[in-house]
Amino acid sequence: MTTQSPFFAQVNPVQQIADRLAYELRDLFQVTGVRMRGQALIAFNGRLLYEPDSSYDEIQRRFRTLGYTPSLRVENGEDVLVAREGLLARANTGNPLINFLLLVATIFTTLAAGAGLAGINLAGAVGSGSPRLIIQAVLAGIPFAGALLAILGVHELGHYLAARYHRVSVTLPYFIPMPFNGIGTLGAFIALKSPMKNRRELFDIGIAGPLAGFVVAVPLLFLGVLLSPVTRIGAQTLTLDFVGSSIFIDAVVGLLRTVPADMTLALHPVLFAAWLGVLITGINLLPVGQLDGGHIAYALFGRRAHTVARVTFFLLLFAGLILSTNWFFWALLVLVGGLRHPAPLNDISRLGPVRRLLGYATIALFFLIMIPQPFAG
Repeated sequence: MTTQSPFFAQVNPVQQIADRLAYELRDLFQVTGVRMRGQALIAFNGRLLYEPDSSYDEIQRRFRTLGYTPSLRVENGEDVLVAREGLLARANTGNPLINFLLLVATIFTTLAAGAGLAGINLAGAVGSGSPRLIIQAVLAGIPFAGALLAILGVHELGHYLAARYHRVSVTLPYFIPMPFNGIGTLGAFIALKSPMKNRRELFDIGIAGPLAGFVVAVPLLFLGVLLSPVTRIGAQTLTLDFVGSSIFIDAVVGLLRTVPADMTLALHPVLFAAWLGVLITGINLLPVGQLDGGHIAYALFGRRAHTVARVTFFLLLFAGLILSTNWFFWALLVLVGGLRHPAPLNDISRLGPVRRLLGYATIALFFLIMIPQPFAG
């Protein structure tokens, strides 16, 4: 004998998951609407009931048990909480041996560049096998290489320590050797391996690098100005008139030296390294994409930073037309890197007054240190 099972309405599994997620939000987020893109993405419209930071942490904890990662944003004046299927796994931060080998290579190439400023060929000295010539070349290269690598290294260390403080997965610094560009390097970078949780993390990690590097560059700039002899404009050597200056650099020179109107400074290797440090800091503060300035701008202005980035890009093109063609190169680089900055997971959180004040001060610093016509002499 057989019996027929009673009819049961078919249960929608995606709706079940949405209901479970909504239940977890019951005392944290007032849900007024739900949008579903299959099981992978479920968005809740409504209103966050408490302050964003602690609320996000609790929502993240609850959603983790269901295998989802939340993100918060504002759309048309309404809070939106998006649940994405999957958890943020701990990322692989790379092989430290690669970082070490790149650092060693960059030390050699910057030493070679520094020795070259003194008219000595480090590669030739090494090829000769003469300890005396090698030591002479290395000693000649140390002032430039040591100063430049100190600025670059502390810059990246600032990013690294800020990321570790906020428990963001991050690689060790990658130094980029470049033996043929006259300075021995293309700089250094770290790679963030996990998304930013909120705008405070974004701001702190973004601003830590340029401020740390600038703190090292300033005393080196003072020392370099004192070590640099005065020479006539147009002299057949590397001069401040040739590489270009900024409001800040002019102020330092005016404070420490008396330079007649028809004269300039012949760059001591330490001054040249500090000058590069100031230039790199200024470029990094451009409010575009994944540059440090892009992090700071998004932390301050949110999605309005995308408009700031587009305006900055067109200003770079304009600067390439009227100031120096070097700006076309930087415009191309920022375009390749992307103008838009990704939002942090909690995009509702805001910066406190101290961070906002520091952010605006950094914008002012950009205009003080930026060199309008680098290498245009």
